[in-house]
Amino acid sequence: MDTGLHYKGFSRAEALGYFADYAWDTSDTALKEVTRYQSGPGQATAYMIGQLKIIELREYATKELGDDFNLKDFHFHLLAQGSAPLSYLEESVKEYVRCSKDKEQEGCKDVLNPVAPEEKQVSEFVGVIGEGSFQPVEKPPIEVYI
Repeated sequence: MDTGLHYKGFSRAEALGYFADYAWDTSDTALKEVTRYQSGPGQATAYMIGQLKIIELREYATKELGDDFNLKDFHFHLLAQGSAPLSYLEESVKEYVRCSKDKEQEGCKDVLNPVAPEEKQVSEFVGVIGEGSFQPVEKPPIEVYI
């Protein structure tokens, strides 16, 4: 759908038609998906590439760790990396696997326990960076937009 909209020039109606014909979906979800695809060229393609890479990394970890593979630990480790390039995620998962095999290796304590110790965690909200200089934008009345 993404490439149809942005490369082949599909209209919104054509995209919704494809959802109806090939995904058998005429619900509000289809409308939202087409809107999402329209607003970010390449978003769906990038999502799929990321999904495939994460599946590949999970298969790698499962194969390498065998019976010691723990899906919750894998997910926690992966999600703890935040929004990151796929090459970084791959390095991180390989490091996670290496450390899971031998927890005594140098640096593995931090790899396997990525959350700060309780005494170092932030316990209260202290504001937003730059909050003191924030100036709210005055919005024109709604009539201006109509």
